[in-house]
Amino acid sequence: MNKVSKKLSIFLTLVMLLSVLTGCASKGEEASGETPAPTPVTVNFSHFMSNQHPLHTNIIVPFAEAVLEQTEGRVDIKVYPNNELGAPSTTVDQVVGGSLDMGLTLAAYTPGRFPLTTILEFPFMFDSSLQGNLVAADLRQDLQDTDYKDMQLLWIGGTDIAKVLINKPVSTVDGLSGLKLRSPGLIYNDLFHKLGATELSLPVSDLYDAMDRGIVDGSLMSPSALISFKLAEVTDNIIDLDVYMNPLIIVMNKDSWAKISAEDQQIIEALLAEFPEKVGTQYDHEFELGMQKAAETNINILSFSDEEKAELHAITDALKEQWLADMDGKGLPGNATYEKAMQFVEQH
Repeated sequence: MNKVSKKLSIFLTLVMLLSVLTGCASKGEEASGETPAPTPVTVNFSHFMSNQHPLHTNIIVPFAEAVLEQTEGRVDIKVYPNNELGAPSTTVDQVVGGSLDMGLTLAAYTPGRFPLTTILEFPFMFDSSLQGNLVAADLRQDLQDTDYKDMQLLWIGGTDIAKVLINKPVSTVDGLSGLKLRSPGLIYNDLFHKLGATELSLPVSDLYDAMDRGIVDGSLMSPSALISFKLAEVTDNIIDLDVYMNPLIIVMNKDSWAKISAEDQQIIEALLAEFPEKVGTQYDHEFELGMQKAAETNINILSFSDEEKAELHAITDALKEQWLADMDGKGLPGNATYEKAMQFVEQH
């Protein structure tokens, strides 16, 4: 046998050996029932709060860490606070478009997009953040099927109960007329118009500068923001009215959600099921701290008389009826959803 034939024979023998070994390996994997480990999924999660905000440090970061641990590294949620990946007004569009996997934002930052969600911010609806968060959780599936069809609504809850931070000494309903007030959403645009005030829309992260420079005279705002957004430094008075809860949502791109296995989706859902109690309790605690901060910094607490409160309630009750009628007129189950919400309010 010449040298060329000898080398060819050796080469063919090696090829046959490799084929046999590869076949054995494949059969071994089939016999053991083993499947390749799934590719880890990395999720970018954006929100508008600072990295010192108690919701970030006490709720969101521990949630992301728990997801990573309980999925054994299969789902890694990277949290980006402080508008790092985009303004809060763009979060929902970013999630739907896919440039963002997951986002937490205020529903009111996209006015008119979530009409039934606005029921959760109706005036004088909740006594505490915990109550509001539990009611919101009970309504989540109804809202998923209506307001959030083009995204995954992972969680809906809300802030602590807002009062009126104001730099004018107001103690009557008429005293609000002519003032410039930061409005948290469309509902309160209508209310301020009815009161003769001028509404301005801006994110809470811009409110410090707006109050400091006199661009606004005041705002419906949670007492917790006196600390978390340093508004105690620019607030002279608080009108002692527990007005509303500002709905917060965590939404996720549907394709991004689909990349996560059913098993790991269940893990995430189970962790999020703890949010209503955790977030509600956290915000009620922050509410108390905010009011303590108001006392420490000599912010005046202004009170409305019972007659003034009754006048304000009469105005908001009429507006609620109109808002619900408008929803029903658009083919949305406004009254049905509101009635269901009130049943949950009674339960909680």
